[in-house]
Amino acid sequence: MNTPILRLLYISDAAEGLDEEAITAILKSAEKNNPTLGLTGILVFGGGVFAQVLEGPERGVLEKYVQVMADHRHRNCRIVYITTAAGRLFEGVSMAALQALPMELVHIAELDAHRKETVPNEAFASLMNVFFSRLQALP
Repeated sequence: MNTPILRLLYISDAAEGLDEEAITAILKSAEKNNPTLGLTGILVFGGGVFAQVLEGPERGVLEKYVQVMADHRHRNCRIVYITTAAGRLFEGVSMAALQALPMELVHIAELDAHRKETVPNEAFASLMNVFFSRLQALP
């Protein structure tokens, strides 16, 4: 029997002056450290915000989120969606990355605006499908 995984979506505000080099450093760190924790996910950035999905064993996801909250490259971390799941959305991907398109930033802002309410599974799934489709289209 497969153990359910924890899936967590958080949004944060990028620190002033964050550049492409900092994003590359984040991704290199994830590539190195996430497999040890059993984590997969995606980081979407742009418009002064980060949106990241972490998925994996509960302990690994929560440990990583605590580390993320202490990272000086962003501030105001807030969990928007958290659930258990039977399978991964980002199987085999230590941390994919996408620069957010303007319409995706609108969707992220809508999820953020409703974070104190119950975010419908459909809203989360819809945004993840958009990101997954874009990942599939990458060379």
